[in-house]
Amino acid sequence: MLAYAERLLWTAGALCLGYCLVVGVQVRGSQKTAEGIGRPQLAAGEVTCGDVCAASGVIGRIEIPALALSAPITSDYDVNSLRMGVGHIPGTAVPGGLGTVGLAGHRDSFFRPLRRIAPKMEIRLVDKSGTYHYMVDSTEIVSPDRVEVLDIVARPALTLITCFPFDYVGAAPRRFIVHAHLLSASPDGVSAIH
Repeated sequence: MLAYAERLLWTAGALCLGYCLVVGVQVRGSQKTAEGIGRPQLAAGEVTCGDVCAASGVIGRIEIPALALSAPITSDYDVNSLRMGVGHIPGTAVPGGLGTVGLAGHRDSFFRPLRRIAPKMEIRLVDKSGTYHYMVDSTEIVSPDRVEVLDIVARPALTLITCFPFDYVGAAPRRFIVHAHLLSASPDGVSAIH
């Protein structure tokens, strides 16, 4: 019986390790795809974004230089999308667009650095049309049912959403919200995605 339990535990451990490796490879792939977005030229041998972006669901990249945060933006915020990056909330504006861009991410992965975000920090959203610059206005902690945090405001805005508290084990009871405004409706440079 003890030998059977040992084999069972080794098998379970191997399966868990395999799963972690597969997810790690997928995440690294989405990171590489996002890094290719917005770059004017690709070096010889590098993967271009075109069809790869469409197939992976990666539509851009979010960067917060002060927090050393750089993550892919995926086209949805379902379970699989959030494993690969930060998810765009359908029905909200696109980067640089009129309205509020809504992005959601896990507090224990891509959005973990948000615990150190502060007003006046720059947030960059990079997509195939270029780089859009936002500035953080405020943060707040709300209950999960407070969907009005995504409402359209007087000027184009960005709302980042993650669970709170950051160190909570399990499904967190609240949401950490970052509010930012668009600095210019014109993106920096136009990227070349092949």
